[in-house]
Amino acid sequence: MKVIELKEALEQMPDEAEVRLAMQPSWPFEYSISDVIPLEPIEEELDEEEKREDDPEFDDTIKVVYLVEGSQLGYLPGEASEAIGW
Repeated sequence: MKVIELKEALEQMPDEAEVRLAMQPSWPFEYSISDVIPLEPIEEELDEEEKREDDPEFDDTIKVVYLVEGSQLGYLPGEASEAIGW
């Protein structure tokens, strides 16, 4: 999922709604999210074209955003499991 897709999915949700992670389909739990961590590309992983900063197409943007698992809040409610398709 790309950030734009996540933004679009969350756009219709109320700002006060809590965001949680659903994990482990066979034994579903819910977790809080403790942090959001952006990861920039590692210099060695950039190809030669991306390394040329004078190039107008140079891309030094964040490549991955990690949602960090927080605390386990308990079992995932049955209605959430059903909505997910677990």
